[in-house]
Amino acid sequence: MITLTIDGRPVTVEEGTTLLAAAQRLGIRIPTLCHVPGIEPASSCFVCAVQIDGRRNLSPACSMPAAEGMVVATDSPSVRAARRIALELLLSDHAGECVAPCAVRCPAGLDIPGFVYGIATGDNGRAMEVIRERLALPGSLGRICPRLCEQECRRCDLDQGLAIDALHRYAADVAGQAAPPAQPATGKSVAIVGAGPAGLAAAWFLLQHGHECTLFDAHPLPGGMLRYGIPAYRLPKDALDAEIAAIRELGATFRMNQRWGENFSLAGLRERYGAVFLAIGAQRAQALRCEGEEHAIPGVEFLERAATGNPPPLGAGVVVVGGGNTAVDCARSALRLGVRNVRILYRRGRQEMPCLMDEVDAAEAEGIHLDLRAAPVRLERNGGGILLTCRRMALGEPDASGRPRPVEVAGSDFTIACSTVISAIGQAVESALAESEGLRVTGHGIAAGERTMATNLPGVFAGGDAVLGADLAVRAVAAGRLAAVSIHQYLSGQPVTGEPALAGMAMRPVDESELAAIFRSIEKAARTPMPSISMERRRTTFAEVETGLRAEDAACEARRCLTCGCRKADCCLVRSLAGEYEADAYRFAGARRRFSQDLSHPEVIYEPGKCIHCEACVRIAAAAGEEVGLSTIGRGFDVRVAPPFGATLAEGLRKAWRRAADACPTGALALRTARSCDVCSLARAD
Repeated sequence: MITLTIDGRPVTVEEGTTLLAAAQRLGIRIPTLCHVPGIEPASSCFVCAVQIDGRRNLSPACSMPAAEGMVVATDSPSVRAARRIALELLLSDHAGECVAPCAVRCPAGLDIPGFVYGIATGDNGRAMEVIRERLALPGSLGRICPRLCEQECRRCDLDQGLAIDALHRYAADVAGQAAPPAQPATGKSVAIVGAGPAGLAAAWFLLQHGHECTLFDAHPLPGGMLRYGIPAYRLPKDALDAEIAAIRELGATFRMNQRWGENFSLAGLRERYGAVFLAIGAQRAQALRCEGEEHAIPGVEFLERAATGNPPPLGAGVVVVGGGNTAVDCARSALRLGVRNVRILYRRGRQEMPCLMDEVDAAEAEGIHLDLRAAPVRLERNGGGILLTCRRMALGEPDASGRPRPVEVAGSDFTIACSTVISAIGQAVESALAESEGLRVTGHGIAAGERTMATNLPGVFAGGDAVLGADLAVRAVAAGRLAAVSIHQYLSGQPVTGEPALAGMAMRPVDESELAAIFRSIEKAARTPMPSISMERRRTTFAEVETGLRAEDAACEARRCLTCGCRKADCCLVRSLAGEYEADAYRFAGARRRFSQDLSHPEVIYEPGKCIHCEACVRIAAAAGEEVGLSTIGRGFDVRVAPPFGATLAEGLRKAWRRAADACPTGALALRTARSCDVCSLARAD
């Protein structure tokens, strides 16, 4: 037996014990990538480097035997710096990506390939498990999401992007909205001001942690803009109600018709609840800022009245001013209320409209006219109607939004006679009350930490439109989940740091040949169209336009997914350690290996560009007595792990393929059925 000191703590171990094992005896974690329990150490990754007193160089803990009287430091600044450099070098020529491009673009961080795989294999329950881990209100978002993810789908370079929104709507509709199991009650309580998408999402995740949630809202029913700002032809209220019912089932309490500043104060909530989340949205309509603007109906007011069955009289002709989703919703709603002469007036061109282009196409198909590059100048009452004076606009240099700035064209005024003008140029946050209660505010809304959602008042958090100003519902839902993470940390007495940041590699094909390699085994397949109701019903009722995918169509569409991203992204040791040690994946960027896949094995997929040459799979194959096995082949930049003598991967890994795949610290060797949402228990344990 020998005694040594590790990080100031003595430990006695058997002679021949490695420093790694000795540290584990003390409960001290030393990270490693190449170590496989029970297999001869390779000392190849050097991430387990430690400092031994009296030695100039660092030593690998996985293979260095402990010696009598050794004094070892496992987490000194020099050790951390060495590990960071080792990780940066390993990542410098990595030919792979951690997260699929679609998931990177998703504001909610949804594991899109993971849930799509569930649909493709007929396991809708599994698909919903993956969705619920990151996303509240999937059925609602599947109907109204702007589909930023689809714009980044890699299939766009081959044929058409995957119908991601239709697929997660399908999963939600088929699997239902049953509440997941919650943790035991913590005795902690949270007040949520606003029962819109951000507030509902925060409650969804906080309730699962066992915290009580009470939602306060000024409206008679929960849902916020999802209920009162999005027409039923896009989002049927029974679909929204089903998702709210699941939140009620988890234990949420709703206090409706309660207005901040009238029925309660922030100071009062802070006294009664352990934490407060402000999700008040952006409910104040922006004015037209032109003469006679008081004659226009605010778009959010019009949509709310239409949603509650009390629309204002519109007359025979309606002009909607604006180019966002609210403007298009107003125009299409006016059409459904019986107005046959509806036009949208927008000061920029069609491609600059901030709304979904699919919605614009649908509006035009229904007979709504677009009057582009025109802005209102004056509104005048003209008998029982309105005379709207407009001015033509030209497009100038880009403004802060990146879109061309509209410039007035002198002498281009024209008039439109109509019965109603609806102003839908945007909404703003009512921040005066927040400021009066001691909250810091910005030009957009309440000031809150980008990652933590924490405000300047202890225990008070804010997110969604309340912070960003009028924005997308999916971003509000994402903010609700992030706020729930921070609020749970706060209520649990932990440091409020928000959701841990993971390192991420992105792969962009360097040329056409590499792009061709990605698509080599992929067949072109047209996107599955979304069924819809007849045009006559669209123009005359608020029935939902899109009727949803059938089971066979959903499975067919899901099988179009290329499964981009790493199959082991959530249990990749290189990725997690890179985040822990703040490694810069692009510090030593230069020439990298090219993308390639070995699909010759029936159970595993091998991507040499992700291999870090830890040789874990080589040693496992040898220990298992594989007849062919694996070897390190080549020299220098071209070195790779492969079966020797030109054998196939199926021949090299006949018996040990599962253990080799589980032990791989990256996604270089992974099970065909694995997805980033799956837990690789062996890799986690290592």
